[in-house]
Amino acid sequence: MRAWLCLAALVSAAPAAWAQPDASTPAAAATPAPAAPDSEVAGVAVHRVKRGDTLELLAAEYYGDRRHKIYIMIENRLDHARDLKPGERLRIPVSNEVTVAVGDTLKSLAAQYLGDERRAKYLAEFNGIEPGGSVAAGMSITVPLRVSFRAARREPLSGIAAGLFADASKAQLLKEYNFLRRDALGKGEAIVVPIYLRVHPSKRRPPDAASISLLARRTRALETARHALPEARKAWDKGDYGAVRSMLAALVSSFPYLDTELVFEVGVLLGGAYVAFDDPDTARTHFQQVLEREPGRALRAFDYSPKVCDVWRKAGGKVDESPPP
Repeated sequence: MRAWLCLAALVSAAPAAWAQPDASTPAAAATPAPAAPDSEVAGVAVHRVKRGDTLELLAAEYYGDRRHKIYIMIENRLDHARDLKPGERLRIPVSNEVTVAVGDTLKSLAAQYLGDERRAKYLAEFNGIEPGGSVAAGMSITVPLRVSFRAARREPLSGIAAGLFADASKAQLLKEYNFLRRDALGKGEAIVVPIYLRVHPSKRRPPDAASISLLARRTRALETARHALPEARKAWDKGDYGAVRSMLAALVSSFPYLDTELVFEVGVLLGGAYVAFDDPDTARTHFQQVLEREPGRALRAFDYSPKVCDVWRKAGGKVDESPPP
């Protein structure tokens, strides 16, 4: 009991970080979470203690704030601060910088790095992505650091949340994140607690060759699209659909690297140009490519011809028939 109270006091002195519901499997409700492997996917760096290292200095080194030592303590199951011994190894929770590859989605990334695709909404929120949004190849996504908390005795989630975040109401987040069915942990049971912190830039692993290549391709695709679109819009307004087609056709292969809004604009203009040339099959193909990235996107009937809207519907899209504001 004394150890928990000591730990809670230390945590309450730290700045409150926002915990999210994070779980490995539905079985987490009854099974203690296994120790994460020392890997980038697990979000743990192994630090060999040097002479002069302290928990406070390591927290400042990795997180920019000495008060965040509590996360190192929890990960290493230290119930009180102590001197560190040169040569000993500490597990340091770290955030991960991940470069999105072709075919990645928020769900697949959440499954890979957070253990369950249902955590995609938290990954999106941490990175400022709209709910239901998508990612593009070459984007950099940050996976928040996580710590494992193991109960030394029966602990209500409200007490754990109050100790970790100075906010008992975050118990519901801990419950949802770990897919728990109860409002308390039994002795020895563990949960994963996501912390919305990024490690100091000096502690981030540099991108590998594959990530650099993805980023370079995305940069080129964005530059090409942003250069071509203004001219394509002008050609569209003039009714020069042949020019629209010639300006934008080469961008189709770059769709995986473009932001969703760019994919929408390029795909709709290009598909509309094919409609104008009485080629609805090719138009539908391009519309379907847009809808793969944003399935719920609606086309405004006011902005496009009935023929374009009809092909859009056949591609599986919705059409907004409401009058313009």
